[in-house]
Amino acid sequence: MRRFLLLSLATLWAFAALGQQRTVTGVVTSAEDGNPLPQLSVMLKGSTPTGVVTDPDGRYRIQVPGPEAVLQFVYMGMATQEITVGDRSEINVVMQPVDVAIEQAVITGYGKTARAAFTGSASTLSDKQFKDRVATNPIKALEGTVPGLQMTTGTGQPGAPATIFIRGRNSLNSGTQPLYVIDGVPYQSGTVGIRSNEGVQVSPLATLNPDDIESYTVLKDATATSIYGARAANGVIVITTKQGKQGSFNVNLTARVGAEMMPAYAEGYHLVNTTQFKEMVDEAIANSQADPRSWLNRQTSGGFTTLEDAKDWVYSKVLGRPNPKEWANTDWMKEVTRVGLVQDYSLNISAGGAGEHSLRHFLSLGYTNNQAVVRGKDLERFSFRYNMNQKPTRYFRYGINLSASQSNVNAGARGGYFSDPITQALFLAPIAPVRTATGEWNFRTSTRENPVAMRSKYGDKNQLAIRKFLFVPFIDIIILPELVFTSRLGGDVSLVDEFGYWSMLYSQGRAMNGMGENTSNIDQLYTWTNMLNYNATLAELHHLNAMVGWEAQYNHSKYAYLAAKGYPVKDLTDVSLAATPSSASTGREELRLQSIIGNVQYDFSDRYFISGSLRFDGSSRFHPSHYWAPFWSLGVKYNITKESYMEPVAGWMNLMLRASYGTSGNQVVGSGWYAWRDLYAFGHSYNNRPGSYHYQFGNKELTWERTQKFNVGLDLGLFQRINLTVDYYYHLTDDMVFEVPISYTTGHKTTDKNMGQLSNTGVEFSIRGEVIRTEDWNWTLTLVGSHNRNRLEKLSTDKPIEDGFRYYQKGYDIYTFKLKEWAGVDPQTGHGTWIDSAGRPTDKYNKAPESIVGSASPKFQGSITSELSWKGIDLSVQFTTSLGGKIYLNSARYTEQSGARIGSNYTKWVYDHRWKKPGDNALVPKLTVRDAGADDSHSTRYLVNGNYFKLKTITLGYTLPKAWAQRIFTKGIRIYVTGENLYTWHSRKFRGFDPAGIAADGIMFFNYPIPTTVVGGINVNF
Repeated sequence: MRRFLLLSLATLWAFAALGQQRTVTGVVTSAEDGNPLPQLSVMLKGSTPTGVVTDPDGRYRIQVPGPEAVLQFVYMGMATQEITVGDRSEINVVMQPVDVAIEQAVITGYGKTARAAFTGSASTLSDKQFKDRVATNPIKALEGTVPGLQMTTGTGQPGAPATIFIRGRNSLNSGTQPLYVIDGVPYQSGTVGIRSNEGVQVSPLATLNPDDIESYTVLKDATATSIYGARAANGVIVITTKQGKQGSFNVNLTARVGAEMMPAYAEGYHLVNTTQFKEMVDEAIANSQADPRSWLNRQTSGGFTTLEDAKDWVYSKVLGRPNPKEWANTDWMKEVTRVGLVQDYSLNISAGGAGEHSLRHFLSLGYTNNQAVVRGKDLERFSFRYNMNQKPTRYFRYGINLSASQSNVNAGARGGYFSDPITQALFLAPIAPVRTATGEWNFRTSTRENPVAMRSKYGDKNQLAIRKFLFVPFIDIIILPELVFTSRLGGDVSLVDEFGYWSMLYSQGRAMNGMGENTSNIDQLYTWTNMLNYNATLAELHHLNAMVGWEAQYNHSKYAYLAAKGYPVKDLTDVSLAATPSSASTGREELRLQSIIGNVQYDFSDRYFISGSLRFDGSSRFHPSHYWAPFWSLGVKYNITKESYMEPVAGWMNLMLRASYGTSGNQVVGSGWYAWRDLYAFGHSYNNRPGSYHYQFGNKELTWERTQKFNVGLDLGLFQRINLTVDYYYHLTDDMVFEVPISYTTGHKTTDKNMGQLSNTGVEFSIRGEVIRTEDWNWTLTLVGSHNRNRLEKLSTDKPIEDGFRYYQKGYDIYTFKLKEWAGVDPQTGHGTWIDSAGRPTDKYNKAPESIVGSASPKFQGSITSELSWKGIDLSVQFTTSLGGKIYLNSARYTEQSGARIGSNYTKWVYDHRWKKPGDNALVPKLTVRDAGADDSHSTRYLVNGNYFKLKTITLGYTLPKAWAQRIFTKGIRIYVTGENLYTWHSRKFRGFDPAGIAADGIMFFNYPIPTTVVGGINVNF
């Protein structure tokens, strides 16, 4: 009887369980194009591996044990989804493409971590956020989008490098730029060209095709960066390129055509015409002729008795054009600028078989031609990429990422700041013609070279060719489902040829009858990384991810330089054709870095997270006694929403707290790769005999700069529509390198030594909210902001270090200005005045003391981005801003001269604000003929507010309805127009092209204009 009852009870339980089981069906499609997704995995979460795959139409059928069952939908290139079955028997799923999934992950060169489990601070941008941007240097896509990232270019030259500080500047004299990692491999990012002081300045990142990039990840705190050890003190920017997707075949064609033009708001560089110029010159002559002690009156015995005699002398002897009736009326700024044509074309093919073991490919071809707004400057780029990966068996995966590019840059003439065409245009008087009366080039004017002629067929040349090759082969050996060994080899090879020519017809080249320079540079960077990664979930509550690895890096650089002068003819410029070799040199450098890496991440029940990393780096930059250094981090995270007391709000709120602490390093210290060594230079002659000399006094105690990083952050999500991230950080750099004085008995003045400390403290935030979300309408607003304060904690000396108008002192900002205070123009005399030690105006410059007058560091930087879409129409607008910093207009000391450079042109700002007669309240002192005195000397006259608010980008696009696109045998078509750098509101006292283009140190010195760009584009998907 008892056995019968037990059997009956067991049968009832079995029928009850069977009654709960049922079949769930559905269709899985892609949110990107609406197409079904075949071979997608549908699995029961938490069970022994049980699941099915979708058929060619994206349909699936699976047995589930009950309403509590959770289905996992997994597909390569899509964000994994988990859905509780409930009482449904049909569940249709729309999978989000990889660009949405990317934003849910943090990618480093050593792996990928779900953002929910990441204990550090990082910002991620997918290609969806920058695909419409127009930039020959793709890194500029980050501008205005990442909190805590400060970017300046200082130039609109195509391909020009950008200066980036992540959470402030962490060193004063050593490397300050972040580490760039592409597809897991460090990338050579230093400025290309050994003639960069006089030649072309190009970023190697400009060799990349922006359409190949899938995402950027900016790593900021210790948890994110310490795994990179000695190279990560300044942050890390990880670039991930696109890959083929499983079960898809897509051909994507993008074409962009547009124009670059001078910014309309650059009023500070508008120049006077000939009528206004003559008025100002005559005024200067009258002011000087009336003063018996003036420079003008000292040119003849007894001075000029009449104003007309003085004018005739200046017109003839100074301006070189005695008859004003024959003066031209040349707008030199218009002559050296143009509307530049911008072209960009990209074709890529993404393919992957439906099966798990099929090949996945991504192939792209790109062409870019960017004519700069300044004549004679342009960039042309050809690019190729092929990425492939395959998992042929359950135990093995392999792949390779290959890219090659050729970039040709023409920078025109740039023998220095004053021979740049923009600078020449600012100085040249409008009275000089571009061509002579016979139609020939007017090679010389009274004050400057003709910048248009210098860019003609027989003018100066400055050209650069960069051939860039990247290859990243890798293998994964899947020892166990939880244990994977990865080996990856990265190669980055740059071949650079640079040519410079100073024409025999102009300026610097005339005295040498022409001078040519050739440089060839080969830079190679190889990185071999081996990692063993363990990733497992234990008892459904514990998740552990551990990695150990070894990495070796080898950097080799070799260059050859040749210069010669004395060309026989003007139209043949090869260096070998010159008569006299003037200089020749070669060089070779090697650098090695070896590392041992470890990283552990653990979380309990998706509630408590902890991570730690440890890296030992050994660098050949240092003496063997300082070869090795450890770098580490510890991070924690608390998902408060998982607590039981949060259940009432868990449906509409998600709250997490983070904290991290650790160290990163900087090995780019001292005067080069061999800063610790005593070096000798050979190839020199003494009394016609070959010899050498002691070139560098080394320091064997030189060691790494170390940056301690502390971060605490909050992540808040509300109503599944608002996301807020706030971070507070503190960075302290120890052992900062300075050049310190040493005994002259060594034969040297200074050597490198670790002596300083520098701190950065700041707050940054990002708010993103969906204001409207309906079937047809979607409006998203994103607000990004940051505040950073840097402070010198220790210097190489107890005394302040003063460098011109720069001031370095313990307790002060590194960009502090120290200047004499300008008191304005004396209304009665028209002379400049300054504030003396008693606080009173004085016209004696030497009696005015210097004082601290502010800093170039902004108090706040931020942006606001609006993204609005209605059906197929989309509109995005971005504004950027910077508040609280100062800008020193160093070039205004030349362009706003009141007499020191008579014959040079004047800006309209000077014309409108100059002193003319007693009683005038003017901003510019009275005009004279070379009698400016100290009026143009360094003072707060040229220190202005650096605040600005910029309309950075507007994009208006239209995506054709899918049915329309299919009628013309395409999957999708989008057309759009984008405008960049459209308008900037700034202080009325700022006299330059753009305050956003000034370097972080706040010094403006003949900066190249950042152009306004308008481009139309079309994207066709087949």
